[in-house]
Amino acid sequence: MATDESWREPDRRFVVSGPASPRDQRDLMGRPFFALARRPRFEPIRYRSRQIKVIVRASADEGMATIWDADVLLWLAGQIVEALNHGRWVSRHVRFTPWQLFHDLGWADGAHQYRRLRGALVRLETTRVATSLRTPPDWPAQSFAWISDLGISRSEGVSLTLPIWFMEGVCDCSRVLTLDPAYFRLTGGLERWLYRLARRHAGRQKTGWTFNVAELHARSGSLTPLRNFMIDIGTIVRRQSIPGYDFQLISGGKPGVLRIVPTGRSTVPGENHVDPTVAADADYTVGAGAELPLLQVQKPVEASDSKGENGPVTYITNIITYYVGNFGLSDTFPIGRSGHGKKAREAVADRMVGVP
Repeated sequence: MATDESWREPDRRFVVSGPASPRDQRDLMGRPFFALARRPRFEPIRYRSRQIKVIVRASADEGMATIWDADVLLWLAGQIVEALNHGRWVSRHVRFTPWQLFHDLGWADGAHQYRRLRGALVRLETTRVATSLRTPPDWPAQSFAWISDLGISRSEGVSLTLPIWFMEGVCDCSRVLTLDPAYFRLTGGLERWLYRLARRHAGRQKTGWTFNVAELHARSGSLTPLRNFMIDIGTIVRRQSIPGYDFQLISGGKPGVLRIVPTGRSTVPGENHVDPTVAADADYTVGAGAELPLLQVQKPVEASDSKGENGPVTYITNIITYYVGNFGLSDTFPIGRSGHGKKAREAVADRMVGVP
């Protein structure tokens, strides 16, 4: 089906009037467009592959839009797609009542959720994105904010304008995917990002999809060091907490390979063609300094003075070699996750979720 172009014509507002299933764009899934930590991020994301460049810059005051803030965009995309599916007119100028968003996303209707929404909207408005994705070769990258012309009032609710780049993706049905409702209950930023990556690349394909972990690290835009990123991936694989997919982590002395296999609970198919492995085509992801991951990580075992011993990183990657069929990690897995770490993480999440 051709891209719907009717939204380009009028300037009047599209008023959200009913429930709709959130939708995601393929172009946004599996690339670093949002911060993965709840703590404010001010360090820019700079990602470049052979064909694509993504640069995301944060406001000096508000910080970068997070993957939780992106729920607002997913919800708006679902509203637009639902309207188009029923032959209704849409526009990139949108108005909605917060209650409808709270209802569709499962947010509690209270003062805390209004603060959370306001904080998300402000960060979406002040985050600047530049990307060559969907731009002809030799053309300059498109630059935009996730939303603009933001207005919030008791009488009118929320009004905003979506960027043309976003609307072009939403109104092209070949670029849009539905999401498992359980996605919105995932509490970890990396978990959410991995679900979207799996949804985009693996879909319902029996053979699944395979990624080099170093490539995942570059694609995520995370400031977490690769060593800690590998530990967090291992924890997610052990928990199998991502809906619709099984994750298998395979290591052979290198950062390892992550295999994603659908369990049959995905909503619609993903890609039609599957490559055995996604090559490490990211040239770099720039981040001056590294933030500590939200998960508390125990200091790895120190390397022995013996020349025959492996270093700490190699040791860790070797011992996390396992398949999901092994029903968890071996007892020798030397990474501790204390109850104190969980409580601290939940406290941080509770404090940061509504930061304006």
